[in-house]
Formats: sequence, C-alpha cells, structure tokens
Amino acid sequence: MKRQTFLKSFLGALGAVDIIWTDTQIDKIYGTVIYDLSDFDERQDFVWHMTEDNVPNENVKKLVDFLSTNNLVDIDKIIRPIEQLDINFIDKSEHNNVWDELFEIEVKMLDDGQETDSYFLHD
Repeated sequence: MKRQTFLKSFLGALGAVDIIWTDTQIDKIYGTVIYDLSDFDERQDFVWHMTEDNVPNENVKKLVDFLSTNNLVDIDKIIRPIEQLDINFIDKSEHNNVWDELFEIEVKMLDDGQETDSYFLHD
C-alpha cells in the first residue's frame, strides 16, 4: 500500500491524472499511468522494482507533494534551483539525504511488455 501511495504522488508530479494498478508482487508493482482521461493514447504502462519495506520515506513523499503542489516540475525536471526552494517542513540536516533519495527513484516504463525508458526527477 505504501508503494501505491508513494507512486501516486511521484507520478502525479510528473503529470499523471490517474493510475490503474495492474499487478502487485513482493518486489515490484505494475500499473498504467493516465495523462488524459478522455484520450486512450495518453497512457503509459510501468513497473517499479520496489518492495513495500524499501519505499522512500515520508519526507521524500512530502517533498514530491510540495514540488507537485507548487508546479515546480516540468516533464521530469525541477524548474527552480533546489537551493532556492523553501523546504521548511524537513529538518535542515536531512535535506541532502531526502534530495538524494528522490533523485535515485527510477520507475521503468513498459512498451509491449519490455522495460524501456524511465520516470525520474532531476534538477
């Protein structure tokens, strides 16, 4: 369940308006990202190789939600220098670790059942 909650935030920051969950295994979760509910072509299958125990921590989710709420992501890039963002909801001593953990996230896109490109965020 933590995987789905986190992915909904993460993929939402990248433009997803909805997600269809298609399979959950112990070490990965599958689904389809929907970008436009009225256009069937605006969908992308994905797999995230992640166990429930290793989902990024709550501070990473808060950071993703902050970026999304404040429209700070364009496609996969954070549009302002991270040093200029007022991240007052995470202890200053944790900032570097939280950003590092966010930038390590990679969700693989699936095309015809094959892993191809990736969803990720960068500055």
